[in-house]
Amino acid sequence: MKFAKIFLAAALVALAPFPAAAQMRALSDPVVPHPNPESLFTSSDPLLHRNKQAALHIQRELLKCNEWGRASEWLTDAYIQHNPVAASGLAGVVYYFTQIAQRQPLDPCPALSADDPNGVVAVSAEGDYVTILTRRIVPYADDPSQSYTTTWFDTWRFVDGRADEHWDPATLPPAPPPQAAVTGVAAMTGEQLAQRAADREAIEARMWAYDRSLDNYDAQAYAANFTEDGAFGQVQGREALAQMITNLVAGQEQRRQAGTTIGKMHHFTMNPWLEFTGADTARFHYYHQTVFGTGGQAGSGTAPVMAAAGQGVDDLVRVNGQWLIRQRNVAPTRDQE
Repeated sequence: MKFAKIFLAAALVALAPFPAAAQMRALSDPVVPHPNPESLFTSSDPLLHRNKQAALHIQRELLKCNEWGRASEWLTDAYIQHNPVAASGLAGVVYYFTQIAQRQPLDPCPALSADDPNGVVAVSAEGDYVTILTRRIVPYADDPSQSYTTTWFDTWRFVDGRADEHWDPATLPPAPPPQAAVTGVAAMTGEQLAQRAADREAIEARMWAYDRSLDNYDAQAYAANFTEDGAFGQVQGREALAQMITNLVAGQEQRRQAGTTIGKMHHFTMNPWLEFTGADTARFHYYHQTVFGTGGQAGSGTAPVMAAAGQGVDDLVRVNGQWLIRQRNVAPTRDQE
């Protein structure tokens, strides 16, 4: 009888209408990583052990410690991708993490830990396949300071001890709900509409300033687009962000001295959708391209080179009247899209 009353109460709550602006909260238990994750990458079967150890290197040396100069040790040249926002091929993967995401190697490289944001939950292996389940921490859209956990998976097929094919649960972003956006705007007062227009203009100006400072390699101006603790991927804080641009310039100069021709960099932001997630928070969805010009004159037959393309989602926050980037993410997960 007690269970029936509890079930009835839960059913009534589920049927009750939610406010239009309500944001759901996770009902599940939190995802907890294994206390000793590296112990999961072993097997008494020699083939499974070799594949598990290769998966450990991918998870630790590549995904955690960013030692992408060693990627060919554990990934084949073909490296077939089934993530719809990632292209196949070893060269493309390395270029993305080193040149676009600007991941810096950790030295020394620490072991996997239960404290890792993407801590390993479980590892399974059968035949040529290894699957790793990891924790995924996802911020709530209406309050990015709060978050919940869910589970991500990566599955690799191995050939002679190197990953030749990869699967994960990523999907393409859904189309924005236009009717919901119209309804929200229609309910605003004249003063609120004016503020929304001013906020939109300020955020568009911020994203323009971001692209210009990056294309001009202006490290300090680039960092000033972020909050004090803002982040680009795993690079966090204005000082580290400015250093990231300084390192990019130094790396290009070394390549030029070695004889490589590098044209002027241009960043293109396209198909933007600005989503206001709160009075002082917003999310900027977009597609992006990074193009290097060759320096040739019009009609010379030389063409710009597209170095990268993809989709991004940036979280912005109003700080002391200024809209600043809190988190720039050029490789969002399904939950962040």
